[in-house]
Amino acid sequence: MKPSVHKHSKKPKAKPSLCEPVIAERISRKLNMPEDIIAKAPVLTGYGRHRFCIENYRNIIEYTDCIIRIQTKTCRIHIVGEKLVIAYFREDGMCVTGNINSIEYH
Repeated sequence: MKPSVHKHSKKPKAKPSLCEPVIAERISRKLNMPEDIIAKAPVLTGYGRHRFCIENYRNIIEYTDCIIRIQTKTCRIHIVGEKLVIAYFREDGMCVTGNINSIEYH
């Protein structure tokens, strides 16, 4: 008799497709829209050393006054500094204020 195995116990892991960037490029040309919007890539905008905004993030992993870790579709972004505050966050974007020392991609 075979041991019983739950039907969801061996789900295949989703791997990013190598052709995703090519598809996004083609669609952006057809629709005359920027590729980063089509691919939902993170868009980062810095305003000096005291304000930083990010669009197209997935979630906030860690939030302290000296580091904010953010998950995007393609990578993790770490904002490192002092007196960091999330000024606002919405479904599509967020803005961090404080003394920003570095922005790291992991």
